[in-house]
Amino acid sequence: MGKIIQTDLFNTSKDELQHEHLNKWVSNGYKGTSIAATGLGKTRIGILAIANTLGKDPKKSALVIVPTENLRDNEWINEFNQWNEEHLLPQIEFMCIQSAYKLEGHHWDIVIVDEVHTTLSKEYRNFYENNLWERMYCFTATPPENKEYLTYLEQWAPIIKTTDLNEAKSLGLVSQYTVYNLGLSFTPEEALEYNRVDKIFKEATDELGGQFAAFSNAGKLLRTGHGEKRKTAIIFYKMMNKRKQLCFNAFNKLMAVHKLTKKFSDRKTLVFSESIEFAEDIKTIVGDTCSVFHSKMKKKDRTAVLESFSEVDGTRVLSSVKALNAGLNVPECSLGICVAGSSKALDNIQRTGRTLRFIDGKKAIYINMYIKGSQELKWVRKRTKDDYSTKWIESIDEIV
Repeated sequence: MGKIIQTDLFNTSKDELQHEHLNKWVSNGYKGTSIAATGLGKTRIGILAIANTLGKDPKKSALVIVPTENLRDNEWINEFNQWNEEHLLPQIEFMCIQSAYKLEGHHWDIVIVDEVHTTLSKEYRNFYENNLWERMYCFTATPPENKEYLTYLEQWAPIIKTTDLNEAKSLGLVSQYTVYNLGLSFTPEEALEYNRVDKIFKEATDELGGQFAAFSNAGKLLRTGHGEKRKTAIIFYKMMNKRKQLCFNAFNKLMAVHKLTKKFSDRKTLVFSESIEFAEDIKTIVGDTCSVFHSKMKKKDRTAVLESFSEVDGTRVLSSVKALNAGLNVPECSLGICVAGSSKALDNIQRTGRTLRFIDGKKAIYINMYIKGSQELKWVRKRTKDDYSTKWIESIDEIV
């Protein structure tokens, strides 16, 4: 077993918690996964693990794997500079998992995997199975919901310690916050279309064996089916997607974002959508104080947008798609608005975490929008069921 790492950087309750995670990794033979809420300093723990491994030996090497370009090019390097460890940078490679999984036959003294839950698909496993390292430390705020993924992770880096968002809040280690689930209505035209689509979807569901069997049966029929049965499967998926899009792109959500950004005009605000088109619509209605961020933009434009949002007097509202679910560190951001999202608790934790970076006295607000009487209510209920701060409301006036 390794020696417990001591450092004078640890001098507050957050530091002590980071120290606990780090020492669990050491005690486990320098391999493991820390699950910790966004804002608790996972990057800092990783830097300390790298510094301990590389020491003063210029021949040693490290690899940091991340899911996004912003984490690769900005956030990790900024943290090395912040903690006066920039002298280690020449010995470290930073790679997105989309590139790292193609590597074979490489060796490092330590591998750090940030947001490890994004690296566990069968395609990306090529990295784990065809490369070598002496030490591995993985981090995430959201353990994989897929049990097979979790089993695979345990094979390489077993979970050594967990500090979830509720615990972090109770310890005062993240900003105080409230989650509001805001119920909105369709326009009359949207409601008519939703009801039409929902009726067709339910008919197809019944033909495919009912609620619990339809999804599996539809998938099988798409692969091997013929004739009317395969046609039913196509209709099932088409109506399911159409129903989702009607909820995600509802007109009253656009109006609600406009009202919220006016009501909280003093707050840095991050808005999450599920489509580039809707993110652009939000920019149009909010106006010049809003910028858009999505994967189709040029890299230099994405970088400029993030830099502006990070500045006190820069962009006030950032309208994003999925690219900012992880890897954005702007402590001044105190209002998050989820216009549309999946039922996964993982997405909710990641997105909520963008608003919870600690600033003394900060009280953050996170808002999930959903359409009343639609399938979206079930999705929001499922993804927020473990967050004890959630309040269900039907009016923006109830948000304080």
